[in-house]
Amino acid sequence: MIEKDSKFIVHHSLFAIVLAFGLLLTGLGGAFLPWIWQPPVALQLTAPGLAEFVKFLPQVRTLQVEIERLYFLWPLFQAMLALPLFAATQSLPIPGWLRWLMRLAVIPLGLAALSPVWTPAILIAPEFRVQTGLAVLAWGLLLIQPLLRWLPGWLLIVMLMASSVAAAVLPRGQFMLAQAGLTEAYNQPVTLGWGWLVMLVGLLLSVAGGLGALWERHRHG
Repeated sequence: MIEKDSKFIVHHSLFAIVLAFGLLLTGLGGAFLPWIWQPPVALQLTAPGLAEFVKFLPQVRTLQVEIERLYFLWPLFQAMLALPLFAATQSLPIPGWLRWLMRLAVIPLGLAALSPVWTPAILIAPEFRVQTGLAVLAWGLLLIQPLLRWLPGWLLIVMLMASSVAAAVLPRGQFMLAQAGLTEAYNQPVTLGWGWLVMLVGLLLSVAGGLGALWERHRHG
């Protein structure tokens, strides 16, 4: 296994870089770019904003439509947990400067995942407990980086690919459930915006980079 991993390190820099940038784009699109883009700016919603906004739709409040709002945050969760793991593992030849960028990105991504109101009572309330717990977990992974350096790259890639399917499918499914209510609230047709597309491109790049890395590992193994 050690010999194979050494070959993996020699031959996969391009794929590893594509994977890393894909994760960064996934986090950017999943946290900070508009999933609903309507002028003016006040009507634009990021994925965390959308996860909050759908709670107040009449169809959701009266339980006519059941929305799993955390599904909108799946891409954000995936990025903020995957970035510290891939930055730590030595099985992938990611440049040092890019590893540091990946680590630094975890901090704002974790903040974006939290409740809009940062009071202790709100952060640990049942509604936001999962978000808070995952953000703390992501930051905790940064603190134990030396313990993660021997994580097998192939296992992380397989887990990433499985999670990416859910990150692409689940938020869109919830959006389709809420689309009628959103259209009514905005008084105009509402579709997923360019932030969603950036996130989707990030997912595709990370999966493509991961598949390329696995293929090269098998080829040179």
